[in-house]
Formats: sequence, structure tokens, C-alpha cells
Amino acid sequence: MDQRRIQHALDAAGLTYLADLNPHIAAQLQTWLRMLARSDRNLTAIRDAEAALHKHVVEPLVGRHQLIAADLPVPHGPMIDIGSGNGSPGLPIALCEPTRPALLLDARSGAASFLSEVTAAIGAEQISVHCGRAEQVAHSKQRETFALAVSRAAAPPPAALELTLPFLQVGGVAAIWTGPLSTDALCVCADTATTLGAVLTPIHSSHTEHHRILVATKQHHTDAQFPRRWNQIRRGPPAPIFPDARKP
Repeated sequence: MDQRRIQHALDAAGLTYLADLNPHIAAQLQTWLRMLARSDRNLTAIRDAEAALHKHVVEPLVGRHQLIAADLPVPHGPMIDIGSGNGSPGLPIALCEPTRPALLLDARSGAASFLSEVTAAIGAEQISVHCGRAEQVAHSKQRETFALAVSRAAAPPPAALELTLPFLQVGGVAAIWTGPLSTDALCVCADTATTLGAVLTPIHSSHTEHHRILVATKQHHTDAQFPRRWNQIRRGPPAPIFPDARKP
């Protein structure tokens, strides 16, 4: 995969402006994709170079474009990618904004080691990597310190909300790549978001039916009991907390 092919794919997706934000983005993406293709850590099932380019690069960056087009008031501040794995969606999104600090979080030491190698190889000094479980790290000093939280395939949508929203400051935005969701599933997600101090924020785009992104905006501090332990999260969404019981 050469830089020209990467740039062509970005241009075809209407993302020509990314080179203005970061003149090195095509070269950095090329290095990352090559390292991913050669890695023996089983971080992706996609072996075709074109498919990997579309899934790992174009889809996340089109999603970022959707968030911008929706004119969401994302506050200034760092970004976190929950369950980053091979680096998508957080790494390509972070490369679009070289001045915004970003944290790639994954519980697997092999994934974290790979991401550390990649960030060093591409010279992305604003991106840091941490190995840890989200439901534990969210109760550390990292809690409610991020302006933007992204995630893809780390957990089912309600669980992903519980893992991401505690990391956000009030006013922060969570973007979770989920694929199409049923009306019932969206209702469960809406209730979960409310319990965690957020509200679902629909974004509309010609791409959303194929690559749905669940977006939530943090309106209140998340109750200290969340996120729960993983064995509790996996059993189902949290019980509702009434607004008057939530801390102001």
C-alpha cells in the first residue's frame, strides 16, 4: 500500500482537506498499515490491503467527518480510544489533529506494545498508549478528563457506552462505531446514556445506514459507581438512576 493509493482513497471519500491538517498523514498511515499487515499479533482478520485501507482508515475518518459536519460542540481537550486494538479508529483520527493529545487504551499487552511501536515509528508524539482495562482505568485520575472518546468493536453498544462515558468531561462527546441498530437497541442505548449522565446525539449522513456511529454527549457527571466490574457490565445495562439522585 503506497502513499498515493492512500491519498487517492482519502480524496475519493471527500477528505482532501486532511493533508492541510497534517501534511504527513498519508506517510504515517502507510507505515501503520504496513506494520499491521506484518504483525504476528493477530490484531486484524483483514489481509487484503484495499479492504484494510477502507476498514481501518477510510471508515473512521469518514466518521470523524460526519461528527464535524454535524457541528457538535466538542470541547477542546484530549481524545481517548477505548479498546484500541490495532489502532482503529483512534489512531487515524488522532493523526488528523496533531495538536490534540490522544490516548490509545487496550487491555491486551500485545496490542499495547504494537501501538507503542507504531506511534514511535510514525513520530506521533501527541499519541500515548496505555495497557489497562477500561472499567478499571475509568476509576483512576483519567476519569472525566477527555473531550472526545471513540470506540469500535470493544463491546456491545450499551456496554461500550458504560466504558466510554465515565472518561468524558461534561460536554464531551462519545462516538462508538456500532453498525446498524434496531429501534429496540437504540432505546436501550438511550436509557443507558441517560443513566450515565449523557444523551444520544443523532447525526445524519448518507453514510450512516452502512456505518452507523452511536454518538452521545455528556451532560452531567457520571455516578461514581460506573463503570461497573466487567462481569456486571456483560450481564446487561445498568439500572436507571433518576436525575434528582445524580450529583450536580
